[in-house]
Amino acid sequence: MLNALTQLAHEVYVLTPGQTILDQQADSPNPFTALSDPANVKLFLLFAVLTLAILVFALFLKSIKPMQRLGKFIDKASVFAPDLIRVAFGASLVLSATNNSLFGPELPLYSFPMPEVFKVLLLVAGIGLILGVLTSLFAALAGLFFVYGFLYEGIYMLTYVNYLGEALAVMLFPVQNFSVDRLILRLRKLKPAKPKFAKYSMPTARLLFGFSLLWTALSVKLADSALSLDVVEQYNLTDYFQFYPLFIVLGAALVESLIAILYMLGLLQRFNTVFFLIFLTLSITFFKEDIWPHYLLIALGIGIFLHKPDDWALDKYLFAAKRKRAK
Repeated sequence: MLNALTQLAHEVYVLTPGQTILDQQADSPNPFTALSDPANVKLFLLFAVLTLAILVFALFLKSIKPMQRLGKFIDKASVFAPDLIRVAFGASLVLSATNNSLFGPELPLYSFPMPEVFKVLLLVAGIGLILGVLTSLFAALAGLFFVYGFLYEGIYMLTYVNYLGEALAVMLFPVQNFSVDRLILRLRKLKPAKPKFAKYSMPTARLLFGFSLLWTALSVKLADSALSLDVVEQYNLTDYFQFYPLFIVLGAALVESLIAILYMLGLLQRFNTVFFLIFLTLSITFFKEDIWPHYLLIALGIGIFLHKPDDWALDKYLFAAKRKRAK
């Protein structure tokens, strides 16, 4: 049942290019019309109340001392989060190059000018980021890859705006612990300078990550619902969910939107990440999707989980007084 729902998160990776084009050209029904059926309205209200109850329970757990102590313990791993995000970002660029695609399989390099040059640049930037050498330079180059893609693919690239967020975040990070840049500074007996805008690195990555998820939910499941309906029919998802197909699409869109909004607000980030990664892992495992486009999503989710709440996250200010007493 959970596996069926996760399948709706990656329509472009599941459907063939031909199916995708046909569905995008077809008239897409408004998923909210599923609520014209009184039975669906009752189900919608039931699930809404259940979701609210889960969020309230998660907030309750966040308020109690044992969970706050656990949170403070996990906060100690913040020092590893930038390295994890940088290495995963570099690896995603290398995998893009080796799969002859830009960020995802539906964006083949041959659809862009000078694909061979583009491939080499992806490889060089990716390896540079993995090693942590000239990190800011290669992160800036990676940001230009997104801009380059946007020039040719337009607003569809907002699906991958998390790559731009990663590039900006890596540029803003201090010199990371496990990097050639740090090793060079140590050999030269120099102290790494703290970037002036370092505090904006995690908020940038988190906000654009959430926005990419929200954009996908709105642009695919709501605006181009024919794509998701095709997935429902092709994989017989009504065998798992005894619901009207359009109601399944609406539910998937709202769940994905909620995950995105929680990330953008910085609210219940660790709870949200666990939920997100479970669903993503089920999708990859049971539906045999290409794994490489998901590595960055997984790594960024883990990075947000490990990193202490940033200055723009609501988690930093909720129950702040109790957190201090929980130390």
